[in-house]
Amino acid sequence: MNVEHCLATLPGLFWICLSVPVLFAIASIYIARKLIEPHKRNPHHDIAHAILGPVATIFGILGAFIVATVWHKYDDTSLNLHEESNALRSLYFDAEAFSPEYSKQIQKLCKNYRDAIIKNEWKIVQQSKDTVEADDFIGQLSKIFLIYPINSAKESIYFKQSIDNLTKLRKYRELRIEDSYTGLLPLLWILFLLGGTTLVLVSLLMISSPVKTHAAMVVLLAMLIGIMTFAIISLDFPFTGSTKMSTISFENIPMDPSL
Repeated sequence: MNVEHCLATLPGLFWICLSVPVLFAIASIYIARKLIEPHKRNPHHDIAHAILGPVATIFGILGAFIVATVWHKYDDTSLNLHEESNALRSLYFDAEAFSPEYSKQIQKLCKNYRDAIIKNEWKIVQQSKDTVEADDFIGQLSKIFLIYPINSAKESIYFKQSIDNLTKLRKYRELRIEDSYTGLLPLLWILFLLGGTTLVLVSLLMISSPVKTHAAMVVLLAMLIGIMTFAIISLDFPFTGSTKMSTISFENIPMDPSL
């Protein structure tokens, strides 16, 4: 479990991400106005005016790239989740094409797989860990199809479809587990935080502005950085925090409760 995941599990993450940059900005404004004497402020203002635009542009591009990347990853995770549930749904209903004995075994294992995800594995995934329980059910399904005697052309068609769905089920489960613990590259975090800090520090040099205007500008920049930080952390871990994925796609699979 990395530092980013620990942050993602914190309650009130939004307010933490917002308040830390704002407090940093307020403290920096106070220090800057104490250290830079009034008669020396105009030259600093002119320097800041020249470099603030390029710094803001570079940081904006970097921030937009990172947010877009994690959003794309979050969207992919959501699609993979639906693919996994669709594969399980198809596997469950296609089992009706086989003999009653095997059909009941397959459907029971599908139901056990779904229950394992909803009741146990989802909590494990939120902690960026894996569990072998669902893997065991997939293994049992594989053994059933390995020994199943195909008796007709119709069964042969459904058998091939079931094998394909079983392969998809295994694939998308592995992707779900992987997506639960892979965060943003440390290098990108360093660049993002360094860029945000540089932008705030450069804005401090706009010091010849009235104190209220100066403070409002720096605090707004800090708030924007904090909101972007919250978005990155939240989207980077799709099974944790306020943006966590729901199990509704699995819960909506109609399965016989008597199995």
